[in-house]
Amino acid sequence: MIILNKGISLMHVSPLIEKELNDSVRILYLNAYSGLFISFIASTGIVFGFSDKSFTSVTDKLIWWFIMVVVLGIRLIDVYYFKRSSKAASYVDLYRFSLSVTLTALIWCCYGLYFHSSFSVLELTSIIIIFSALGGGSANILSAHRPTCFIYAFLLLIPYSVLLTLSEEHYQNVLGVLGIGFGFVTLIALHKAANFTQNAIHLKNQNIELLELMEQRVELRTQEIYHLSNSDSLTQLLNRNAFLKESKKRLSRYPNESFALLFIDLDGFKHINDTMGHEVGDQILTKTAQRISAVCSQNEYKCRWGGDEFLLLTDYNCKDKTNDFANKIISAITQVHSNSHYKAGIGATIGIAFYPEHGSDLDELILNADMAMYHQKRINRGKISYFDDNLRMQLERIRRLNDRLSFAVQDGSLSLVFQPIIDSSTNRPSSVEALLRWQMDGEPVPPDEFIPIAEQYGMISEIGLWVLKNACIQGLEFQRIIPDLSISVNVSVMQLQGQKFVVEVADILRKLSFPADKLHIEITESVFAKDKSTFLSTVKSLQELGARISIDDFGTGYSSLSSMLDIGVDIVKIDKTFIQDVDKKGLSIVNAVVQMASSLSFDVVAEGVETIDQSEKLYSLGVSHLQGYYFSKPLDASSLCAYLESIKKAS
Repeated sequence: MIILNKGISLMHVSPLIEKELNDSVRILYLNAYSGLFISFIASTGIVFGFSDKSFTSVTDKLIWWFIMVVVLGIRLIDVYYFKRSSKAASYVDLYRFSLSVTLTALIWCCYGLYFHSSFSVLELTSIIIIFSALGGGSANILSAHRPTCFIYAFLLLIPYSVLLTLSEEHYQNVLGVLGIGFGFVTLIALHKAANFTQNAIHLKNQNIELLELMEQRVELRTQEIYHLSNSDSLTQLLNRNAFLKESKKRLSRYPNESFALLFIDLDGFKHINDTMGHEVGDQILTKTAQRISAVCSQNEYKCRWGGDEFLLLTDYNCKDKTNDFANKIISAITQVHSNSHYKAGIGATIGIAFYPEHGSDLDELILNADMAMYHQKRINRGKISYFDDNLRMQLERIRRLNDRLSFAVQDGSLSLVFQPIIDSSTNRPSSVEALLRWQMDGEPVPPDEFIPIAEQYGMISEIGLWVLKNACIQGLEFQRIIPDLSISVNVSVMQLQGQKFVVEVADILRKLSFPADKLHIEITESVFAKDKSTFLSTVKSLQELGARISIDDFGTGYSSLSSMLDIGVDIVKIDKTFIQDVDKKGLSIVNAVVQMASSLSFDVVAEGVETIDQSEKLYSLGVSHLQGYYFSKPLDASSLCAYLESIKKAS
């Protein structure tokens, strides 16, 4: 009987020890290929890489190399057959591997000791380096078995280092001392590596054993695990996946029973989250979930849909009862949240859809309730809205517009019209604004209807580039009539967010040979409300191309004297609402912008000029450019060419 570590005999090995032995041996064999390859390369390099004048020495080295190759080959065959075997590793495998590694180390050791006297300084140094590398490398390759890696590193480093310390050459003494020192450091490192590897193997198998034991207790934990996997971690309501799964089960089991789906969105939560912090926001969400649960009975499915949105699925008897229930939800949510550190109030807007009246499947109902909720938010927050046929028609139209708009560039249904911008000092057009139009099956679709759809569904970049390219193409035609004419193009916030937008603009200008200083990029003030630094960088890059930047609809969006200063805006277009009111409150806005223009050196364009009185008034106030129906409505390209020709002849 062979006695092993910890008093365990070969005949009586516990299952845990067997698993650890199997893992250790498999790690050794798994790493063996790299060790064999390195040993072959190193042995071949030192034998054939250094010239030797002595025939005997050359012959002996070749014999040594042959022995090394034979041993490495036998080990390679052993590794190959072991890895193909599906049996668990045994101590026989471990001892066979350990003995073969020890034999390899002895062959290396013999090389240093036997051929030492014939080494040149370079060869001797190379041998020390190779021995050190092989010994250090064993920390990774052999760490699964401490005795093997210790013996291997010791045979490589210590005997030959001791021989060098006994040499009459001073440099060899130094190398020997360094070799012995490195050897002991390596042995310490090997000890730590072996400890780490063996502990890892032990813990792995111990955990496996513990898991096997825990299988007996799985039934007792099933309910808890189900709760954790199906609940929102913050509010303890159903999470999105669980709500969909449970609701679809209910729908399939009771397809003939009506129910109501409530889509709840909190009003004012984002402001609280941003100003008071996420910790307070989380507390409010948790408390809101508790308040919703307090209103509900056990029959409702309650879900935190995401962020500050909640879903409720409840029985439906009549609209009045559903309305009362929804109002109780709103009343509970809107109670003030307060503790010793904060006091905050939020509201709630609810959209409701009924099954089967408003949808035959859950996804459709959620979409319809969501639409009803957002519709109510636009009208009057904090109330209840029911999905109906009007909303259905809006949804169907949006879907239809979306489908057709995705092919609008290819099918030629998009077009441009152009409205002149007049220099008030000369009454001649200095630029024209390109305006996008879309005809869907002969029906003109307003830009304020299809542009938001293009932005929402990711089509605005393609459409925007089409507008820019075609506006520049037409602009070149217009410039043949009036050479100094500029083209003004509106750019969406979504386009400015694109990483390639500036490159795409530069590419269009280059390919068309369109003068960059004749391109005006119109952006709205609202861009600075989202990510000011990003937009400032994009705008600066456009200005570096030579393009001029125009702030459109000034005075209606995110405020922006500071933004204009930051980007050095070239043009400010005063929104038409102030022009229509130029004799009253609008006068102060126009005056303020004109005064800023004189000090900040930007041009001012007044939009929506419709009468001669407005034109003369704005000119007297110092507005440099005017645009509106008084001068010209938007014209197609051919009509604008005729308009420009008439202006040219008149001058």
